[in-house]
Amino acid sequence: MNIVRLETFLVGRDWNNLLLVRLTTDSGLTGVGEGTMQWQAASVQAATAVLFERYVHGANPFEIERLVQAMYRNEYARGGPVVNSAIAGIEMALWDICGKATNLPVHSLLGGRMRDSIPAYANGWFGNRVDDVVLAQDARAVRQAGYTGLKFDPFGGAGRDPSQAEIKDGLRKLGVVRAAVGDTMRIMIDGHGRFSVGTASYIAHGLAEHDVYWFEEPVEPENFRALGEVERPNGLRIATGERCFSRYQYPALIQDARPHVLQPDLIQVGGLLEGRKIASLAETHYLPVSFHVPFGPIATAAALQLDAAIPNFVCQESFSAFDVPWRKDLVTNCPMPKNGAYPVSTAPGLGIEINDEVALAHPYRDDAVLPMWGENGSMTAGLEASMPA
Repeated sequence: MNIVRLETFLVGRDWNNLLLVRLTTDSGLTGVGEGTMQWQAASVQAATAVLFERYVHGANPFEIERLVQAMYRNEYARGGPVVNSAIAGIEMALWDICGKATNLPVHSLLGGRMRDSIPAYANGWFGNRVDDVVLAQDARAVRQAGYTGLKFDPFGGAGRDPSQAEIKDGLRKLGVVRAAVGDTMRIMIDGHGRFSVGTASYIAHGLAEHDVYWFEEPVEPENFRALGEVERPNGLRIATGERCFSRYQYPALIQDARPHVLQPDLIQVGGLLEGRKIASLAETHYLPVSFHVPFGPIATAAALQLDAAIPNFVCQESFSAFDVPWRKDLVTNCPMPKNGAYPVSTAPGLGIEINDEVALAHPYRDDAVLPMWGENGSMTAGLEASMPA
């Protein structure tokens, strides 16, 4: 059995285009994957076509490790987010084919299922809430849906060193949410990688007062030592890692940034194999993993298979219930949380297929871009209304 065909679908959404992938074998088996990258889906689509012709066309789909190594090492730049995203879309599709060929779910090929249910935390629920009553209502609705955690960015358009008024307003919103959901629900706060060390440390003390579960990307992501200098009052956890693009960056991240939760982006590290290797590295440091997956349903389905198979999984980001309404029609058996958790699919492969008609009904959008930084270095005001992270 060999791979003979590649199809890609650019699917337009308001803030980000999705890139879906389908591989076909000479026996007729197909596999699906996803290579979505923020605002560079067309670039990843082009890279996917190049990698397919160079390394994958005619290959045995069961040789996943060899093919991933070829796509990564033979490209002179050694990965990066565009190439890795292209690798991920192909790699997920290879796993899907292997699962279908063996009549096994992907998690069985990754060592077997350790859990039957994947606890999820809600992201994308917040929007641009300015009314405290509505904010509290929406937070309570998340809890009533069964989620045991939720994440949001209460600081809106605040920049690297916001005013005291902006900080206090963000902490006030956090207080509204905490009062609405009670003291047993996990609240995660996303800094979107923008604060200075001093500001992040100041905010951390305010977050600790509301028993926040983790503070995500409190400072810009490039300088690991700067993240390590952020204060962690009352045991406040630091979560990070979504902008590291291979396992080779994680030892320095762990040593210098001193995080408590690792968040590899399953697409931008190159897929399930690399995600598992990073999770194993994290396990040697007794660190839990929560994969960063705010994109489409195929990436979610792949993440759930890996979540089921690793021992140090903690919770899965879930945008599924807060995305565009046609998300559930984009694939068959679209993964959706039930009572705050995803059931683990036991269908062969990833357990889903692309609905071509729906994918083609939502073409690529040139305007699906959401710049996060203004010219003065502040975050754009539209961030919290439109984009999860």
